[in-house]
Amino acid sequence: MVLLLFVRIQYAELFTTSVNDVVTKDVEGITQPMSASSSISSPPVACDDDKKTSSSLERDFLEIAQKTGTDKVAAYSYLPSCLKDRETCTRKDCEREACRPWGHFYDTIYNRWLKKYSSDDAERVQFLEIGFYTGKGFEAYSQFLPRAEKHSMEISCIEPGPRSEGKWPKEWGNFAIQSPNYESLREAKRLHCGDANNYDFLLETWTKEMKRPDAPPLKVVIDDGSHITEHMATSLFFWLPRIEPGGILVMEDMQPISEANGFRTHILPQVMKDLHWCGDKNLKDTRCLPTIQPFLAGVHCEMHICVFVRNDVASIEPDKNTSMTPTNAFVDAQKCLFGPHFEFVKMNGIMDEDV
Repeated sequence: MVLLLFVRIQYAELFTTSVNDVVTKDVEGITQPMSASSSISSPPVACDDDKKTSSSLERDFLEIAQKTGTDKVAAYSYLPSCLKDRETCTRKDCEREACRPWGHFYDTIYNRWLKKYSSDDAERVQFLEIGFYTGKGFEAYSQFLPRAEKHSMEISCIEPGPRSEGKWPKEWGNFAIQSPNYESLREAKRLHCGDANNYDFLLETWTKEMKRPDAPPLKVVIDDGSHITEHMATSLFFWLPRIEPGGILVMEDMQPISEANGFRTHILPQVMKDLHWCGDKNLKDTRCLPTIQPFLAGVHCEMHICVFVRNDVASIEPDKNTSMTPTNAFVDAQKCLFGPHFEFVKMNGIMDEDV
């Protein structure tokens, strides 16, 4: 897997759909962003101060992430200067203002979905990050989720050498070693060096280091790796069936760039279609992605990040064939999305026959 170093831009436009609800929110301009020197001093939040003890106080991801320096919330700091002077923007030609600065606005996603695990007496869960890089994001998660058993995967810390031999070019450098916690995480078997697009590496790490009798349930997987379409798909197909009921898989950086665009345009629409599949034999409808559809409860997205929510079906240990991206997942996307069931649309004159 080749780790691409490109700027990842985030702006907040929320579109949520699940079996039980549909929510739409549009934050077009981020009209009152924080300046680079701003800081958030709000304490951890308790839902009911009269009933919550200090150990029950939930943390705020934005406050923590700004301190660790991760790009997951960096756009708040860079947007003001970008709006004042377009030439300072990372992507100055974007029509949407919130797309222009460097960084993201991911705090709303993480506060919504992970805050319940952020208190000192929260449920103990297992957490996996794909793409450690220099560790700033992992440090934010570590402070935000104090009770979680946290793991991360990173390719740049594998044996140096030619990529043709499955190694990491020495001239590219080991990004992970920049973290002050690098050695301790490696020794504790929490930072796993390898290719997260490789089935053998994934299976070995999962079965030997994570799926232990004494391990808490795997409830959170976050892909912040290469942002290559095929690698993103690998994470979704391998991990979703293995995540415990009620857990989530988060896919970051789904912006319209050449490397990641295929996941956004081909895989995500098929997942959305399958979310509403019922299996009525009287309808000409099929599942696009049958290996993961049985485990899906909903999809919650903010540009450019999506949360795939696990339903209450028990986790399984699929074989290699069903653990990986189906061979037709991309080539048959249009056929599945606009297949036989689309005849109803044509017959009722909703669209032209030529569509």
